[in-house]
Amino acid sequence: MEIAEIRNMSNEELNEIINKLESKNAELECELNAIMDTASIGIHISDPDGVTVRFNRMCEIIDGIRAEDTIGKNMRELVKEGIYSESVTIECLERGAPVTMIQRVNGRDLLATGTPIFKDGKIFRTIAIARDITEITNLKKSLGEIKYIKDIYEEELEHLRKNQLENKGMITSSPKMKRVIDLAVRVASVDSTVLIQGESGVGKGLLTEIIHRNSLRTTKPFIKIDCGAIPEKLLESELFGYKKGSFTGANSGGKVGLIELANTGTLFLDEIGELPLDLQVKLLRVIQDRKIMPIGGKEPVDVDIRIIAATNRDLEEMVNQKKFREDLYYRLNVIPIVIPPLRERKEDIPGLILVLLDHYNKKFGFNKKFTPEVTRLLIKHDWPGNIRELENMIERLVVTSGGECIEVEDLINNGIDFLLDKSYINQTLENINYKESLRSYEKNLLIRVMKGCKSTSEMADILGIDASTIRKKFKAWGTKLQFDEE
Repeated sequence: MEIAEIRNMSNEELNEIINKLESKNAELECELNAIMDTASIGIHISDPDGVTVRFNRMCEIIDGIRAEDTIGKNMRELVKEGIYSESVTIECLERGAPVTMIQRVNGRDLLATGTPIFKDGKIFRTIAIARDITEITNLKKSLGEIKYIKDIYEEELEHLRKNQLENKGMITSSPKMKRVIDLAVRVASVDSTVLIQGESGVGKGLLTEIIHRNSLRTTKPFIKIDCGAIPEKLLESELFGYKKGSFTGANSGGKVGLIELANTGTLFLDEIGELPLDLQVKLLRVIQDRKIMPIGGKEPVDVDIRIIAATNRDLEEMVNQKKFREDLYYRLNVIPIVIPPLRERKEDIPGLILVLLDHYNKKFGFNKKFTPEVTRLLIKHDWPGNIRELENMIERLVVTSGGECIEVEDLINNGIDFLLDKSYINQTLENINYKESLRSYEKNLLIRVMKGCKSTSEMADILGIDASTIRKKFKAWGTKLQFDEE
């Protein structure tokens, strides 16, 4: 519409146009307010000086401030009054560019983004968009705390488990063995019957003790019965006990059986595969009814026991051969745990060597060490007797070796040459004959003795030879006699 046309209008026409414009403006205002108040984010609009122009309903909710208390107020005043920790609007005005920050308002964490709106090259308005991220922040904090607590618990659990196992000689770095131990610790808290299987010497007894110590019965009796060590004729009376006068030669006062002694605690039936068939029937009744009948008794005795059985035999095959009762096998095999042999977990051997070496050094008052080559040979060996064989071998080497450092020669001298590589033996046979072997051994022996003495005379007394002989030999070898000075 041209200006000239407006000038020619009557007052009635002008009023009509003004009314239409006001009505349209009111409609737009209503639409804008509706959009502002139905938005799921906080919208805060300010003028170029930072004075609030619009403040929607979501801003009231998340900021905890009424619109009438904010509109017309400068953001700098609101920050000064402590209503806001800082203002994205002020930052936006000062930088003349979009700004994003996290604000703390009304005890809530807000993600606020301020955007300047320009008109004629100058800031006309700033629009601040706020999103409540309190729940996200709290969740992140909670997850962080949970992870921190979880890490502490895992570290403490690993520390306790390591100390507990090392105290009992159950040293492991093998993933296979760690899974076995984790399973044993998990089932320890319940009273289910456990059947531990594995070759002789793998540590079935130690694992049983771990289960007992981690159970609710840890302070109660732990009774071990070696089913293969007790003579068959005595086994029933040892297990179930007897009343006085039950048979000739019986104790006049009767005897409490080992099963009854385990009452309220743990009964460990070692080498269960050796149990005679007739006693397997009686044991089955104990497992099913938790009652025992002493020899010569008339009334059954109630027993509250947790049963753990162990064997190095294949019970399933024994069942097929009718040498072990099938019903007893299934009663025992509630939670089967199979311990792998040492040859399948060689990662454990270095740790076992160190612990056992330290044990026997302390026991016998020594300070002996293995050379790297001896350690390598010990690790490489398959150890058919498992941990028990390794333990016996280390004790033997500690006790019989002459020097503080246990060398390959000590293996040969003690008849343990089966540990040596064939290539090592072949190389020895090819390069050293009988006389040279004796000469080498004699030289090494005298040098070791020399290191522990203060004079040739002292060496002679220890070796039982003349001092002049010692001097001649060292001269022939081109080796200087050197003694430690006090």
